[in-house]
Amino acid sequence: MKTSRGYVAWLAVSGMVCIAITIFAASAYVTLDMSQARPELRGSVHYGLLVAHIFTGTVAVLAGVSQFWPGLRRRHPRVHRIMGRVYFAAVLPSSLLGIICAQLSLYGLATSGPLTVLSVLWFVSAVYGLKTARRRQFGEHRIWMIRGFALTGAAVTGRLWGLLLGALVPDGDGLLIFATANWLSFVVNLLVAEWWIQSRGYTRTLPSAALSPSISSRSAQSSAFVA
Repeated sequence: MKTSRGYVAWLAVSGMVCIAITIFAASAYVTLDMSQARPELRGSVHYGLLVAHIFTGTVAVLAGVSQFWPGLRRRHPRVHRIMGRVYFAAVLPSSLLGIICAQLSLYGLATSGPLTVLSVLWFVSAVYGLKTARRRQFGEHRIWMIRGFALTGAAVTGRLWGLLLGALVPDGDGLLIFATANWLSFVVNLLVAEWWIQSRGYTRTLPSAALSPSISSRSAQSSAFVA
């Protein structure tokens, strides 16, 4: 499928926005000063888990953005595969840490609920994305990578939803706004991802055809981690 200039421009702008917001959000934790943490914490262990979750999540965003760049996949497939491995190596621990941090939240089920659901779905998407890549089921792999990065991007869209809801309801309950933003951050992302998958016709090629035995091992390897 030919990549249009508009699609590339959209990828570039959205990618830069994701990276900028992610780095800004993570910057408060670079100094490892617990007083700079945004949520209230139970103690130093909670802070350590949160920092680990944030930094692995930041790596996931940075690596994930690269996976959707068409030029990288076509011209530098080896780099694409390496960044794919980095993405999975970041998402798997970050999602598990997210589940733990959600249970430690001092704000109750209103915030722990959506964060737990998000983290579980994020972990599942990574497992299926990795499994389909290892099995060379590249059609399924592409779909799971789209879903997975939609969940990865919740770290960005959650902050945008929080700003929007805060502006629309300036006198609203802060906890309710925070909880609503958390739900919207990944539910809307997943809906958009599913629309994108259907509109691009990615499901029409499923199930993926098995690789022909005549294909060289080098050619097969160059196709790995296609998103």
